[in-house]
Amino acid sequence: HSLTGDAAGDPMDGEGEASAGNTPGDGMPLAGEVLQEVERLKALGNEEFRTGAFEAALENYAMALQKLQRLAFGSECALSSQLASNQALCFLKLAKFQEAEERASAALVADASNSKAVYRRALARLKLGEARAAMEDLQKASRLEPQNAEIRQKLAEAKELADAVPTNEAEVAVCAATASVLGKDGGLYNEKPDLNEGRLAESHQEQREWVRSIEKWSDISDVSFADDENKNTISVYMALPGIHEIAANKVCVWMTMTSLEVRIIDLQGTNWCYVAQEL
Repeated sequence: HSLTGDAAGDPMDGEGEASAGNTPGDGMPLAGEVLQEVERLKALGNEEFRTGAFEAALENYAMALQKLQRLAFGSECALSSQLASNQALCFLKLAKFQEAEERASAALVADASNSKAVYRRALARLKLGEARAAMEDLQKASRLEPQNAEIRQKLAEAKELADAVPTNEAEVAVCAATASVLGKDGGLYNEKPDLNEGRLAESHQEQREWVRSIEKWSDISDVSFADDENKNTISVYMALPGIHEIAANKVCVWMTMTSLEVRIIDLQGTNWCYVAQEL
């Protein structure tokens, strides 16, 4: 069915997926009356969406989410993710792209595997001019739904837009510093043959293009953060066995004030990635 909310197919998340007597994942009894009211409000929102009453749909989704918060697991369940994702779709239809991005992000906090939310955040980020962030979302959406032609088409568009974005010199400096922190000598681009039969990655842009040519990635899940208030810094820790033995050119890190992207290439036969757009 449609991911975007076009007439073809049912765009809404979660219709018919949750029963009144079970949680959206563990089969345990719910507070039935609360869940029934949540489902009623969601159904109203879905019907209003279909008639083009997007503001009214948003109100019902918001009321449903508010009632869902009464449950102990309310903010962390699939139903919460579906409601927030539907809000993102409404905001897309209203051309309120910042709000769409925020609600899609909220949906992914509740359920990181919600492919519709990932896709809708990508659409919002494309409209906001954040081509690189949109491309990362679309890559994840493609991993979640590898047969979806709509996602593949948007991913190609996002890659083209991201390639046109000028290189950020501040990111280049961070890349070089990261190599030093990892204990690698010579900086990120000196004497580093990549996987393409020994070709050297001679620039930041070339390294970016190389990473984009790789389609299959696994998410780095063992990640923790430590906030050092005295130094006004945040440390990020990632656990990947064997990382210290890998060649420096296979560790790619890009960072801005609000985002972090880590790519680990061909670590024991697997390509790993971690992307955070809102640090």
